[in-house]
Amino acid sequence: MKKIILPLLAALCFSASVFSQNNQPVIPLDTIVSRLQTLSAGKAIEKAYLHFDKPYYNAGDTLYFKAYVTLGEQHELSKLSGVLHVDLISPVGSLLKSISLQLVNGLAAGDFSLSNTLSGGTYRIRAYTKWMLNNGQLNFFDKRINVNNRTAPGNKALVTKAGVQFFPEGGSFVNGIPAKLAFKAVSTNGLGLNVKGVVVDNTNAEVTKFESAHLGMGLIFITPESGKTYKANLTYADGTKATVELPKADNEGITLMVNNYSADKLGIEINANKAYYLKNKNKEIGVVIYSGGVVRSVKAVLDNQVLDLNLNKKDFKTGVVQVTLFSAQGEPINERLAFIQNADQLTIAAVSDKVLYPVRGKVHISVNVKNNNGEAVKSHLSATIVDVGKVPIVENDENTLLSSMLLTSNLKGVIEQPNYYFTNTDTDTRANLDILMLTQSFRRFEWKQLLSNDKPATAYSAETGFDISGQAKTTEGKPVDAATVTLMPRAGGALLSQVTDHDGNFIFKNLIYDDETQFVIQGKTATGGNNIHISVYPAPGLANIDTEDFTSPVKGSITAGNDQTTQQPVYLADANKRGFNAVVNSNKRVNDQKPTTETLANENLKDQNLLTTGLEGRLPGVILRDGVPFLADKANAAMQNGPMLIIVDDTALPAGTSVNNYNPVDVESATVLKNTDAAIYGIRGANGVLILKMRKSASSGKVNNIALPGLLYYTAEGFYKARTFYSPVYEGVQQTANKPDTRTTIYWNPDIVTDKDGNASFDFFNADSKGTYRMVIEGIDEAGNIGRTVLTYKVQ
Repeated sequence: MKKIILPLLAALCFSASVFSQNNQPVIPLDTIVSRLQTLSAGKAIEKAYLHFDKPYYNAGDTLYFKAYVTLGEQHELSKLSGVLHVDLISPVGSLLKSISLQLVNGLAAGDFSLSNTLSGGTYRIRAYTKWMLNNGQLNFFDKRINVNNRTAPGNKALVTKAGVQFFPEGGSFVNGIPAKLAFKAVSTNGLGLNVKGVVVDNTNAEVTKFESAHLGMGLIFITPESGKTYKANLTYADGTKATVELPKADNEGITLMVNNYSADKLGIEINANKAYYLKNKNKEIGVVIYSGGVVRSVKAVLDNQVLDLNLNKKDFKTGVVQVTLFSAQGEPINERLAFIQNADQLTIAAVSDKVLYPVRGKVHISVNVKNNNGEAVKSHLSATIVDVGKVPIVENDENTLLSSMLLTSNLKGVIEQPNYYFTNTDTDTRANLDILMLTQSFRRFEWKQLLSNDKPATAYSAETGFDISGQAKTTEGKPVDAATVTLMPRAGGALLSQVTDHDGNFIFKNLIYDDETQFVIQGKTATGGNNIHISVYPAPGLANIDTEDFTSPVKGSITAGNDQTTQQPVYLADANKRGFNAVVNSNKRVNDQKPTTETLANENLKDQNLLTTGLEGRLPGVILRDGVPFLADKANAAMQNGPMLIIVDDTALPAGTSVNNYNPVDVESATVLKNTDAAIYGIRGANGVLILKMRKSASSGKVNNIALPGLLYYTAEGFYKARTFYSPVYEGVQQTANKPDTRTTIYWNPDIVTDKDGNASFDFFNADSKGTYRMVIEGIDEAGNIGRTVLTYKVQ
């Protein structure tokens, strides 16, 4: 007979301290709950999600995205961090480009321009704040994007070993207790593989049959018996057969079962077999339910072998629920993840003014947003429209704001077809989502650490801007105490001043400026003298960020020497420790390559005030625009797509860097590589390479020591400014009327804000292609409610 557990507390459960048989003190349930509440409130996590204009791209495209960064488990837009780092990573794991975006109340927009010569393959987009590093890389946004591949990639897994795993519900498999064993079969590419089979015992007697329900996942219902062992005889979809041993059942134990099949109720059932029950009869046990940052707890006395509890799902927000069973000693002994699906998302109603449009016809979209209470709300949205004839969509594969924030960001590993669980939600999708929860072992926290009250220090503070720091020294190299250092934007603006410490150090904190902003830094001694040397420290890198789960990235650089016979990728970084494209070096160093153009020696440069002056007219086939080098040779049109790659002492600089960041007197030589000579740099060398070899005494970083004492020119890496999506206007007589319009992304708008009545609207024009166009609008309100809608219309 089952006993109903009645007391469900939304906050703390108070209980007397209980001692185990060896008289060791235990942790009461109220302490457990209190520590979990402290974790939820004091260690709030940030999450990032990027909404892309389309699921995959071709070389030459611009990849547009909108960033949403939330704080806490209620998904409220974060006001903590002001900087979001976004990385473009190559198929081999090298960092092609990194940009910093200014977050304004958790929102930002950005893009990556993909070169026309970009090789096809699966790239990655990774986004993170410095605050996220306090949890390692668990909360990073990380998505795979295919380039030059028309098959929608989704979040495809990497190649892995084929096989099947079994997961006892709650972690316990106990003799005499009916059990659910979840299983997951994967193929050699890491994706789910359909399988069916038969469970037999050690006498080879058939116990039960089973078959995968979705993406290689399914359930086995079995009651293990004492003295018996079990194995599964499997048959995969391709006819391959295998036999796998099932987990061995315990002779004594207690299990936790969750019934999540009802749309309204969440059932929790605790079963103790006879041996465990007799040993622990009338001892207190507890259940902690953690969902969306809210802690609920239940305590009861084990006076029956079966205890159960029914909870109303409407009391939970949509998302992952973690249910944990604690023993009388305060130890977590069983745990189960479940997913609550309620109708509590934003309702985004998007209406087009027509159902059928002509090519190049004007489209008007009206949007209205309400919360789950039916109230109009101000919300922040992003919208994209694509031609599905050119960009076919596999809806289940899509990574959406809903699937990312509510599901995949709370689980470890790649979740296949994440959008399947949020489209056309019915009994089958709920059941399959529950099986997915049974096969996941990731948790936000570890009970052992939490219960030990171990509070690791916060290693990373939240970034709100950039710091510029450095040191003032005399010309003899001694630190200058109490010097006044002034930071001046070269384009004009406010001046900032700092007084150096005893070691000559200064720092300007939390500055807001655009990328490639040029500053002049002036230093004066305490007596007003300018006989002083200013240097700038490289910005501290975000340590411990790697390209996990990608194929064999080689960290560090290749040791110099002539005895190398193998090729390895060298991961280059600029002064700010941001990585760039991997360069494959053979047994020769960069400066040992023989270029097709002459090397310009220092005697042509040293007497110039700017490096541009020394280079102009002296490098065949090179022109400089505001200090940025471009190839002027028009023999190869591919060479005209962008600025040259600049290598300074084997370090690659960001695209578009000005050579005027360097003092001409510090440059020993300048060399141009193009065509086949530039091929050693892969796609990044397609626009030519300018190699600057610095004198050994040259200062590092993007600085330019000018002739006047006490002054330093410094070009800082700041916030990237997103491109504006080009949307043509076809009204009246158009000059572009005869130019083909072959857009695949028809419209992209990352900055739609509804008014107090929940309304917004926007207009755009169709392209030349006929067929079906698909619009996706995603967004969030200021209370953390999220939503998504899809609309299609015809063009003929």
